[in-house]
Amino acid sequence: MSIDRLFPNLTDENAAELERFGDILKKVWPLKAKHRDHLKYDIRDMSRGLTSERSERKLDYMGDAKFLSPYLCYFLPWNLYRMSRLFTGLELDIPDGAEIADLGSGPLTAVIALWMSRPHLRDRKLNFTCMDRSPKSMQAGLKLFKAVAGEDTPWRVRTVKAAFTDNIRRKADLIIAANAFNELDWSGRVARPQAEKLTKHLISATKESGRILIIETGVRLTGRIIAEMRAQMLENNFKPIAPCPHVEDCPMPATAKGSPWCHFNFSVKDAPKWLEMLSNEANLEKEGVSLNFLYLSRKGGKDWGAVRTISEPFRLHGGKGQYACSHKGLTLVDYGEKMRPLFPGQTIVPDWPAKLKTDLKSKAVILPYKPKAKAKKK
Repeated sequence: MSIDRLFPNLTDENAAELERFGDILKKVWPLKAKHRDHLKYDIRDMSRGLTSERSERKLDYMGDAKFLSPYLCYFLPWNLYRMSRLFTGLELDIPDGAEIADLGSGPLTAVIALWMSRPHLRDRKLNFTCMDRSPKSMQAGLKLFKAVAGEDTPWRVRTVKAAFTDNIRRKADLIIAANAFNELDWSGRVARPQAEKLTKHLISATKESGRILIIETGVRLTGRIIAEMRAQMLENNFKPIAPCPHVEDCPMPATAKGSPWCHFNFSVKDAPKWLEMLSNEANLEKEGVSLNFLYLSRKGGKDWGAVRTISEPFRLHGGKGQYACSHKGLTLVDYGEKMRPLFPGQTIVPDWPAKLKTDLKSKAVILPYKPKAKAKKK
């Protein structure tokens, strides 16, 4: 089996940019001593507002001054880390002069992460239209972006106060919606019409050769959002480039409690030290982060029969197992004894057994893992 991988470790340059971002924050968004002392409590309160108390959160909460500082100082940097890991592993060769629309942009998270993680794009003239309901958040992000990229950057960023489905003036080469769609109602029967509406809007705003990238936070709710959007995109002739290695039904649609959902966990060992320290202050220590995403175009990716590992490895009858996705549906990679499991997000070219077996617990098809033999030295 040969191997390919999403979410590679940060490059040294990318890691240095994230480390430098801590100093940029202090200059662009300075906090008075009393506000800095209280920051850990504000971060903790906002974390609850984004998770366990999300139903009580206002739709335009990012326009509230009490939320903006903890978001910029804590949630934005962690999202920059997540997106840097994702962008580094995706094919993102955006052409010179391209139009990029960033929906629900917030403090320009996707724009800043793209600049940090893809240095080959920095000299290209890229035109970003950032759309969000909170102009204050976007203006803060614009100041941070200019401090990161420099005032002479050829990237042109226009901010527009707008909702997700408001008109996008210029058809886009790339549309990004990062941590955005989870703000909407996806309950019960609302989910499918919601996905239909968003799909039609995104496709109508995309050039014939354009791409769409949806990124979410890696929880069960966003797994359902991704699955709904994927189904509607396929019905409208947009096909996955990543992470899906096929165009069959999603085997991890998060449709029922306890059922699997497609998301990826990865280590934070190369996260900036200042961000780890702040997380510890707020009692929000992290050993890993997660996300889910969907990257699509009309052409889609190459269908070469790959299997994509999804879950973290777990114990399996004396060895290790790992859930994965393939055109055969939910797949259980069986590593056997003393084999080193793959990382979540890696793809493998499988050697399927002549007679497939099914795991009794998960109903997944079982793929015995056979590592590629190392070439002998001559």
